[in-house]
Amino acid sequence: MQLKNYVIALFCLSLTTFGLQAQDFFTESFTSDGGVPTGWMNVEVAGDGSPSASWLFGTDGPTGPFATDPIASTTAADGWATFDSDLNCSQTVQDAWLISPAIDASDKAAVWLIFETLYRSFNDRPQIRVGTDLNDLSSWATFEVFPGIAANDFGGVLDGDPAQNPQTIQLDLSTAAAGVNNVYVAFQFLSDGGTANGGNLTACGYSWQVDDMVLTETDPRPANEMRVNAFAAVAPNAFTPASQVEPIGFIADIANAGSATQATVTLNMTITNNAGSEVYNDEIVYTDIVSDSTAENVFFPSEFTPPAVADIYTATYSLSYDGDDMDAIPGNNTNQFVFAVSDTLFAKEIGSTRGVSPADDDSYTYGNVYTINSDMTLEGEPLHARTISFGVTNADELAGRFVTVLLLEWPEDTNESFIAEQDEYTIYGFNSYEFTGNEGDGLITVLANEDGPLPLTEGSNYIAAIQYSTQDDQAMFLQASEDYDYAAMTFYTDSLDRIRYSAALDVSNEGDLSMTGFGQDIVPVVRLSVGNDVVTSTSEVELPKGAVSVFPNPANTYVNLDFDLEEQTSGRLVVFNTKGQVIINRTLDNVMKERIQLETAGLPSGTYLIRVDTELGVSNRMITVQH
Repeated sequence: MQLKNYVIALFCLSLTTFGLQAQDFFTESFTSDGGVPTGWMNVEVAGDGSPSASWLFGTDGPTGPFATDPIASTTAADGWATFDSDLNCSQTVQDAWLISPAIDASDKAAVWLIFETLYRSFNDRPQIRVGTDLNDLSSWATFEVFPGIAANDFGGVLDGDPAQNPQTIQLDLSTAAAGVNNVYVAFQFLSDGGTANGGNLTACGYSWQVDDMVLTETDPRPANEMRVNAFAAVAPNAFTPASQVEPIGFIADIANAGSATQATVTLNMTITNNAGSEVYNDEIVYTDIVSDSTAENVFFPSEFTPPAVADIYTATYSLSYDGDDMDAIPGNNTNQFVFAVSDTLFAKEIGSTRGVSPADDDSYTYGNVYTINSDMTLEGEPLHARTISFGVTNADELAGRFVTVLLLEWPEDTNESFIAEQDEYTIYGFNSYEFTGNEGDGLITVLANEDGPLPLTEGSNYIAAIQYSTQDDQAMFLQASEDYDYAAMTFYTDSLDRIRYSAALDVSNEGDLSMTGFGQDIVPVVRLSVGNDVVTSTSEVELPKGAVSVFPNPANTYVNLDFDLEEQTSGRLVVFNTKGQVIINRTLDNVMKERIQLETAGLPSGTYLIRVDTELGVSNRMITVQH
C-alpha cells in the first residue's frame, strides 16, 4: 500500500488577535545593520564557504534564479533573515544554522516560539533546533516547522492558502527549553540525502525567510480552532466520462489547533448537483480531540456514485462542534471541490492555473493517468481512445518545435513502486504536434492514434502524456493546475485495492514515469476523450487514411514510405525515437505517388514515430525496428 504523505497542521494565529497578554522574555526583529544581529551566530555546518552558504540579512529578499517574493513581515521595512538556497546551488549539502544568544529560561514553566516566515519547499527541511552545547549541535532537540510538506509547496499551503505571506508559526519548545538556563534556539536550513520530499535536486531549493521572533511563556493558541486539513479526498478525476462513473469515497484529516479539547466534533460531506439539489450527505462523529492533535485516516461510511449522465457537482467537507461559534478561523472549517460527469472527457482539472517545466532538465514527459473501470459500451459500440488535448503557456517561444503525444497502456503497478516502469507499459498510441507559435493559451487536440480506434481494456490504466525533447535550453511550460490535491484520493483508493492515480512525470525522458509527478497537488492539462465515434476535428489537418503507408513493419535494414496523394505537395519528414529526439529530418519536394526509403540498419531496436508534414496535411506512423 502506498504510504500516506502525512500533513500536520501548524498554528498560524497572532497573539494580538485574541487579546492575550503575552509574557514575552526574548524578541528579535533582525533589523538590517549589515550583518548578524548582536549575540547571534551564523554557523555553516556544511556548504561551500561562500556568503550565500550562510544566512543573509537585509531588505532585498531572495535573489536566486527561482526567487520567491520577499517576506511581508510586520517589521520587513527594517530587514529580516534569509537562507537563499537557490542562490547557492553548487553543493550536495546545505546545512546552515542561525543560533540565538544564550537565553535564561530557568524560571519558565513553558516556552513558546513565535515567528513570521515565508518558505517554499524543494528537497529541504526547515527546522528549529534547541540545545545548550555549542560544541555538539547534533545533541540539540529538533522541531520541524513544516512536517509533511511536499516539493514546490509553500509553507502556507497547510492553511489552505499557498500565497500566505507571511505565515505566523507557533511552536511549543517547552520539552527542550522550559526550566533551562543558557539555552540556545536556532533556525536550521537543511538539504541533504535525507530531506527528499519529491524534488529532483538536493541543496538547490528555494529559500526560507524569517522575521519577528518571540519567545513567550503564554500559550498563544485560542481555545477553539478546528480545521479541515489539506489532506482531503477529491474525486478521482475532475471530469469523468458517463461510461466510466464509479463510487467516490471520502476522507479528510481534521486538526485541533486550539488549546481546548473538543468533546464532540462532526465532519460532514455534502454533495449538490448543478441544479442545487442535494444528492449525498454523510458524516463522521469524533469524540475528545485533544489540543495539538490530528484525527486522520477515518473513511466516511458511504460512497457516492454519480448517475451516468452529464452533470456538475459541488462537494463540501464541513466541521461543526460545540465551540464553532467562537472558532478562531472559521474559514478553514470547510474544504470544497467541484467535479463533473461528462459525455466523453477525462480530465484531472477544470482549467490551467500555471505553467510547469522541470528545473534540472528541459526535456521531459508529463501526463495524467486515467483508469478504465467499466467495459460499458456506448450505443452498443466498444469504447476507444479518441483524442488527447493539452496546452502550453509559452507557445510563442516554441514555433517549429515538436512534442510527441503518447498514450501508454499500463495495466498495473506490478511491483507497487508508484512508478510506471518501461517493462510495465506499452506505447499504445503515438502522435506528434509541431508548434506554430500562434497557439496562445488554447488547447491543442490531436488524434490518440492515426491508424484508427484504440479499444480500451477494462481494469487498465492509460497514461495520456506530452513528451518534449530539446538539445538547447528552450523550456516548454505545459499548462497545469493546482486546484486539486489527489494525495488523499490515492490513499483512499489504494486502501480499498482499487488505486487511482493523478499525474505521471518522467524528467529527462528516461522511460520511467513517477506517479508523484511534481507533487500530487499539481496536475497537467492533458485530457483524454473516449467514445465510439470517429473524430475528425483536431488542431492539425490529418492526411486521409492510406495517404502514407509504411512497410515492412517491423523493419530491419530499411523501411519504405509509399505516398498516395491526390496532388503534388512539399513538406518534410521527421523521425523521432521514444525519448522525443529527432533522428531524421528530411525535406520533401513535390511528392505525390512515390516511394521513399529510409535506412534503419543503424538505428537501435525499438519504437519510432515517423511524422510526414506536408502542405496538404499531416500523417504520423509508428514503426518498430528489430535487428
